[in-house]
Amino acid sequence: MSFVIPSSAARVARNGRLLAKQLSGKLYVLFETDDAGDARVPIAGQTLRIGLRLSNPYFTNFTAVADDFASSFLLYRNAAAPASLDPPINAMPIGEVFTHTLEDNIRPVTAKLKNSDGQVWQTDKITGNNSAISYDLRGQRAGLYTIRETYPAKFFDDTYYYDPDLTQAGVFGIVEITIATGFYDAAPEFEVTFEAREDTLKYYVVANNYAPADFNLLSVSDSGFAGDGRPQITFQKVPAGSFAATDIPPTLLTSSSSKVVLFKSKSAVARSQKPRKGVQLLKNSQVLVENLPQPRPETPNGDLVIPVSKQ
Repeated sequence: MSFVIPSSAARVARNGRLLAKQLSGKLYVLFETDDAGDARVPIAGQTLRIGLRLSNPYFTNFTAVADDFASSFLLYRNAAAPASLDPPINAMPIGEVFTHTLEDNIRPVTAKLKNSDGQVWQTDKITGNNSAISYDLRGQRAGLYTIRETYPAKFFDDTYYYDPDLTQAGVFGIVEITIATGFYDAAPEFEVTFEAREDTLKYYVVANNYAPADFNLLSVSDSGFAGDGRPQITFQKVPAGSFAATDIPPTLLTSSSSKVVLFKSKSAVARSQKPRKGVQLLKNSQVLVENLPQPRPETPNGDLVIPVSKQ
């Protein structure tokens, strides 16, 4: 991923004599010091906002993300502890003028729009059949906005994020770092983490010119799990006549001289950048393929076709 500094955050950085530099996937924020090594213009309490933009188009192929990942922002803050990030807040990006659809048709309902400081910016009380409220944020500062709908017996909260610069830049996430006094003495390091996506690993073995006796001896086995220090992957053998609707149809894989069999992992397997060693294709005890391939980043699932031929 790469980093985007919006115009409002750039002004904060200039006012605090801060310099942001990106290097090897990290963003370093430097501050200007006097001769004694102290910050020339300390701005403890101010907040730097940094956009996170994907540079790998295949990121969601191998990363576990929510269904609305592409249409929302992940907002990371250091509110609970200055030197670490809170769990992300999911917020919908909005423009200067936007419409909010009410969650329920019960009336009356009171809707309050609050900015990131919790200050109420607009209040609407709706008693009729209106199902939406329009807001105009022109001239308002960028940041998180929350709408609370209060009904007679319940309430709903919806979160939005307003920043035209970051919306136009196509970011997926925003980091808001409130600068603490201690940052000038000991620089914290913040990290955004994701879990690997898990897929069922499927090896479609397409055998050309194989006699039925030899074809029935094919198997896939994981003999490298101990050396890799990972759990063993076990596979289920699925004949062509028992493929599921989510499997590749056999007719798309075979010809008049070939047969196909599927070896499917019994549980989902995490995507890994490091190749797994020792996942082998065997004919009885003979190793045909010592290390079967793993899904590549550009592959959206765990389907892999392995052709083998006999002269």
